[in-house]
Amino acid sequence: MKKGIILDGGAGRIIAAIPALLKYVRNNPDHDLRVFIGGWDNLVWGIPELQSITHSMDVKGNFDVRMKDLDVLLSPEPYRQPNYYNQKISLAEAFDELINETEDHGDLGVPKLVLNKMEEKTAASAIAQAKAQQQKQKTIIIQPFGRSAQRVDEHDIIDDSSRSVEPNVYLKLVKKLSTKYNLVFFGEKELWVNDDSYTFKPEGDLRFWAAIVEAADYFVGCDSLGQHMARAFDKPGTVIIGSTFPINTTYPDYFNLIEKQGVPKEYSPIRISGLESHLADRINDCLMEFSDDEINDIYKSIVEDIEKKVK
Repeated sequence: MKKGIILDGGAGRIIAAIPALLKYVRNNPDHDLRVFIGGWDNLVWGIPELQSITHSMDVKGNFDVRMKDLDVLLSPEPYRQPNYYNQKISLAEAFDELINETEDHGDLGVPKLVLNKMEEKTAASAIAQAKAQQQKQKTIIIQPFGRSAQRVDEHDIIDDSSRSVEPNVYLKLVKKLSTKYNLVFFGEKELWVNDDSYTFKPEGDLRFWAAIVEAADYFVGCDSLGQHMARAFDKPGTVIIGSTFPINTTYPDYFNLIEKQGVPKEYSPIRISGLESHLADRINDCLMEFSDDEINDIYKSIVEDIEKKVK
């Protein structure tokens, strides 16, 4: 069997698909599997079972050399799985249903990333710089903004999907956290927050950020790439959930989860119905807005989780 799988979307989706891909390779050793990844194929570097069979989408000759002779070519889309959009399974389990054609996820495993020595050394150096500047014992890497966040003017960053932490909430939270921990900002330069003097801000590529997550003591973030990296490295963390549902997008049995209480939330059927997705986003528009009392509760929850899990 010559089988091709095309994976697209954000980098977090690729990490979430890795357990299903590893399961397929393990269960079908006689199959010729070829995986095509749009933009994020370097995430599987160093994984022996996957490195040699994964290819970037934009490589000359892919179609003639690697696709034309396939028996099957799949483009698995978890967001179109009924069990997924009815909040019964996770992103990783949805990929398992689509790639391995099973609803038995007992042998699925967790996401996996593999670093090399130079990546680990570079990240250790960055963490050392943060510690030298901030002089605390433990280091948190914090990713407040997801892929949909964008700077709209000099002072404001907005995420229409309500997955990202509001900038004013972020500032109040890092001010509190900075009294106890070294803080490293995870995000592109255009998403640096004005008046954020509390975090160390390195720059690097995708694998650099993976190494930084692995080197830090704890992760704090939203529904975005960083939490998948943290899970892949068994890094403890807190995930602040906005418009999405924990069972779908994160790891409820692993992370400390924060959700705003007492407000309505609607599922946004992205990649299924554009209009209803936009309408749901309007209902969910306030889900990342937190009062000062709520921010203080988030801070306490993070501190309690760190004290329990990070020695």
